[in-house]
Amino acid sequence: MPTTETIRDRARARLRSAPHAGRTRRLPTAARFVVGGELLSSIGTGTTVPFLLVYLHDVCHTPVGVVGLLLVARALMALAGATLGGALCDRIGPKAVVVTALAVTAVCSVAMATATSPLPGGAAMLAHTATFTVLAPALDAMLAQAAPGPARQAAFAWRNTAVNLGGALGAAAASVTLVVLGTGRGLTMLYVLDALSFAGFALLVAVRVTSSPRPADPQGEASAGPRTVGPGGGYATAAADPVLRRICLLVAFTVAAGFAQLQIGLPALATADGTQAGLGWMFAAFMVTSAILQIPVERRLPGRSRAGVLAAALTCMALAWTVIAVSHRPSPVILAVAAAVFAVGGTLFSPVPPTLVNDIAPPASRGRYNGAHMLAWTGGFAVGAAATSALLTADAIHALFPLCAAALALTAGLLWHRRGRYLPAPLMHIPIATPQHPVPKDSAP
Repeated sequence: MPTTETIRDRARARLRSAPHAGRTRRLPTAARFVVGGELLSSIGTGTTVPFLLVYLHDVCHTPVGVVGLLLVARALMALAGATLGGALCDRIGPKAVVVTALAVTAVCSVAMATATSPLPGGAAMLAHTATFTVLAPALDAMLAQAAPGPARQAAFAWRNTAVNLGGALGAAAASVTLVVLGTGRGLTMLYVLDALSFAGFALLVAVRVTSSPRPADPQGEASAGPRTVGPGGGYATAAADPVLRRICLLVAFTVAAGFAQLQIGLPALATADGTQAGLGWMFAAFMVTSAILQIPVERRLPGRSRAGVLAAALTCMALAWTVIAVSHRPSPVILAVAAAVFAVGGTLFSPVPPTLVNDIAPPASRGRYNGAHMLAWTGGFAVGAAATSALLTADAIHALFPLCAAALALTAGLLWHRRGRYLPAPLMHIPIATPQHPVPKDSAP
């Protein structure tokens, strides 16, 4: 029987370790391989994504009007791919979907590298988009399975770091390649490297990540959500989950007013004002700030209110757009400062929704829940792009950022006001990983 001193020592040890519990979390081996693979593929993606329009117009000789139609079709393919990816993940398991989608995406990148005319170039680009968005919900589900419990949010934070760091490294490598080889040969080489990065990720998952059984076992991990979804429920049943609806609505709004405007609205504003030379510094500031801050920020979040963290994230995004709104013509320095402030909000926001989605998802429907989350992202981008296009057409692009700042600030205030009621009690706070302490010998019965 433990003595009074032993009980007191244990209590003191728990109190000493509690503030540092978040720092003791280490990702499981499978999760580290998934995050490492995402870093590899993000380097490849970072070399190509900034130059998609250049590829379609200069390499494939696609007319400007057709490029616009292809971008609309690309958005539709993204919605279809996310829907299909979630359903396939529940049917055959995340590993099978991830390996197959990565391999097909690599083939599509090779097709883009060899295309020299509008038809094959456009077809390869659409196929690449479809398979990449099929991949997204399966990757989320695989990472969630590999890092259960309190380690899950840390895993998604590390994934966000890997994506931003990989994108920054890829963009730097692309710039050097294009300077050395020129646009034509350079873009061909970039898409070959992109294909190699996806193929390497597929090989890593196939060899080093243990396959999980199809998630239809009712004895598996319990959902933290308010309902149980059967294996045959489909997207309609997942959409009936009120917590999932709440999360997806917030994600779609934040993407439309925040992330979409970083990638679409700010470049449009800078181009209209003739300050597009600062866009490279802007994206560099965003990616570097995100990569540096993500893990230090995440280590300080365990135990805090999730709704409060989301409110702080939206407040930072609103502040970033306020900086743009009060600037008559944003200089490269203003663009970089706004992007860095926005990145702080992104580091707070990005790990929370996917963690919540996987915490509430029943094992048999985890793929569809992640598919719904991906649909919220792609739908938010579509809405944000449409709003930017409408304001550009009306020659009112300068009204975009004051509106987005006000909307984000109001939503942040609402989240803070309802932080004790926004989520069910089991989901209200980010969990703390309590380290296990050895039992003293004199406590044995």
